Amino acid sequence: MLKTVLIASLLLVAPAWAATPSPTEIETAERAFAADGLALGVRDSFLRHMADDAIVFRPGPVNAKALYEKRPSSKTPRLNWWPQKVAIARSGDLGLSVGPWSIDGKRGGYYATIWRKGPDGQWKWIYDGGAEAGAASAPDASAPAIQGPMAAKGSKSPAEALKAVRTAEDQLATAAVDDAPKAYRAVLASDAWLTGPGGTEHLKPSDLSARIDQRHDRMAIHMDGGGSSAAGDLVWTYGRAGWADHSDTPVDTHYMHVWQKRPEGWRLIFETLNTDQ
Repeated sequence: MLKTVLIASLLLVAPAWAATPSPTEIETAERAFAADGLALGVRDSFLRHMADDAIVFRPGPVNAKALYEKRPSSKTPRLNWWPQKVAIARSGDLGLSVGPWSIDGKRGGYYATIWRKGPDGQWKWIYDGGAEAGAASAPDASAPAIQGPMAAKGSKSPAEALKAVRTAEDQLATAAVDDAPKAYRAVLASDAWLTGPGGTEHLKPSDLSARIDQRHDRMAIHMDGGGSSAAGDLVWTYGRAGWADHSDTPVDTHYMHVWQKRPEGWRLIFETLNTDQ
């Protein structure tokens, strides 16, 4: 009797994510999204797989549903994409997918999608964007996606995680004003991927050293929003970044970051920099 009571008590306090999630869930969601992209066209597939509060950059963040509902349905051009790297929160409710895309068979850059699982168990994307990166040598769609590591533990709450990451973003911003390459090296995970901005089309997302070497000496970074997994181990953020190019012309961008709680602390595992047009 006592054993039964103890087991029941443990079940009551066990988190909803007691079952170990798999990054394969993110890969499956992304591939289903991409398949609909070819079958239904961009507008209808994006609307089918997005959450009501999803955002895209145009150039700043706008509601994706409102934007795509205004577009006509069309199956041209043929936009195709596939996941090359995926990651998931230990609570199984938030994930990242990154991979190459092509239009009418011609490869371009890399997309990035943030996925969130709803109360109904369905995955919907809450951010989708793309930026410059060398996709020519990327594996084709038949290759399984690389699965990023899962955090060993999370935070006490999503709010605590978001607060910690905001502090990390503020520290990155403060340091980047004086030395952006050094500031990024201090927070990047060794397995991080970076895409964008313009001028980095020849570099792979995993070419960290080369990408950091191309960072401008001084950058302004400002976080505007984001969200955390239920376990408080994976946080995505978005905001604005800018610098002056070699001719002192201002360059404005919007960024999306993904942070993961690692044994050594919060680490930046992904960044996309979308140059404003």
